[in-house]
Amino acid sequence: MTPDLERAERAIAEYLRALGIDPERPALARTPHRVARLGAELFAGVDADPVPPLAAAAVPGLTARGPVAFRDVPFRSTCEHHLLRFAGTVAIAYLPGDRVAGLGALVAAVETVAARPQVQERMTDEIADAVHVALGAAGVLVTATAEHDCVAVRGPRIHGATVTTLAARGAYAEEPGAAEARALVGLV
Repeated sequence: MTPDLERAERAIAEYLRALGIDPERPALARTPHRVARLGAELFAGVDADPVPPLAAAAVPGLTARGPVAFRDVPFRSTCEHHLLRFAGTVAIAYLPGDRVAGLGALVAAVETVAARPQVQERMTDEIADAVHVALGAAGVLVTATAEHDCVAVRGPRIHGATVTTLAARGAYAEEPGAAEARALVGLV
């Protein structure tokens, strides 16, 4: 779906009015336009499926002799509860089947899944599912560690606290594969 930016601009102007803020004030005159465009960028992954591009970028015919781990992939997403940012890093470990992924394709999959109103737990699951399906991986483990602005700027106002989520598929969902995957992403 293509975002209706004009409708979003009107809604943002009304939101400001509802909060007692004059959107016509010179300093705010372009704010509804900027916020509407920001929303379109932040939520560009809403209707996007990360599997087809990841599968298309996979290199077939390579037989990897062991697991692949890609760590410290930065991401930013938006918490669906308060529409505030959460950001951090993702680590992906997978046991290849008959295809391996280009690292840029893995980054693109993370960015696609993160670019939607989200909770961290679901984001982690969706990245693991995409890698598992697109690559036909025998095992997948994904971790995400993030700071949440909803904890830092409202409520308890705790800065620096992080949340780590984990999703495992296939051989990495059970021992001994799970222990190997956790070691690969630094969770030991």
